[in-house]
Amino acid sequence: MMRRRCLLPLLLLSTGLSTGCRHPVVSADVREAPRPKPAVSPPAGNNWPIPPLEAERLLGASRLELVSIEATTKGVAGAYKGVVTFPDDGRRATVKWKHVPRGLDSWNNNPRKEIATYAIQRYFLEPRDYVVPTTVLRCVPVDRYRTLDPTAAEATTEGTKCVLGTLSLWLEHVKEPDPLYDPARFARDPWYAYHLADFNVLAYLVEHRDGRPGNILVSDDERNRFVFAVDNGITFGGLVYNFLTTNWDVMRVPSIPLEAVARLRALDRHTLDQLATVADMRADARGILRPVRPEAPLDPDQGVRVRPGRVQLGLTKAEIDGVAERVATLLRQVDDGTLGVF
Repeated sequence: MMRRRCLLPLLLLSTGLSTGCRHPVVSADVREAPRPKPAVSPPAGNNWPIPPLEAERLLGASRLELVSIEATTKGVAGAYKGVVTFPDDGRRATVKWKHVPRGLDSWNNNPRKEIATYAIQRYFLEPRDYVVPTTVLRCVPVDRYRTLDPTAAEATTEGTKCVLGTLSLWLEHVKEPDPLYDPARFARDPWYAYHLADFNVLAYLVEHRDGRPGNILVSDDERNRFVFAVDNGITFGGLVYNFLTTNWDVMRVPSIPLEAVARLRALDRHTLDQLATVADMRADARGILRPVRPEAPLDPDQGVRVRPGRVQLGLTKAEIDGVAERVATLLRQVDDGTLGVF
């Protein structure tokens, strides 16, 4: 693959990150004959404390309270492990909380890309096979947030009175993989191949370029090893990426599930265009940003759109074009036999 040469700033080199001009293509590391479809589909795992669709409803639209947060020991984007309660039914859930940065975008803490990555898996996966934990945008009243973190308790956007952050469901019974990909096991273990291929398709479609340890987790049940992408800020063609690790923005597995291929063939541009608005929030009478039904992008060429009393996040038209191109490339590779199916 031809690449234009790019200058790498010294600072980025020292942190293991690079500005890149490369454009990923589907390129399987190992070729194989298409494997037979597993006789039985893998069962649902035990990693989601709340099933995905219920988690979407609870985290995304229900009344909730962020009752505690504590800093995590890993990552560079200021993630916290937190607990939320749902006053309407008294339930609790463990979550990952990340402050939304000033400007609502940064090189690694990128809420719109995190939420878009969660959304894209819906296009080709059943909920029980989801690769990304439920991720939503919520805003905590400043006076409440001061009781949790006095050092960061100021409104994120002017004209509001709340601290914006992303909430992601905290997965259970997971670990860092060692290794993530074993080609020999892929060839003999159909459930292992099924889950790893689902992950690879998702990572390819979103152009995931930060495969460092901790960003990709697997279930600790080795008989049914799900693979999860839990940190997805460096995606969709950003200039900064982690080049000191193995990234999955290319197809590394030699074959993928036929069900995923069929769903991607049915995907149309109208559906992809819904990624233009993945979060839409309006301030209530108290100045607290509340989630509302997503509307058409205020500016399709900008991913962050802030207006008085309103925040809207989504992919840009160019980023959606990139997703569409990668879907088409993936299907061409299936059709010409470069990428097998099972």
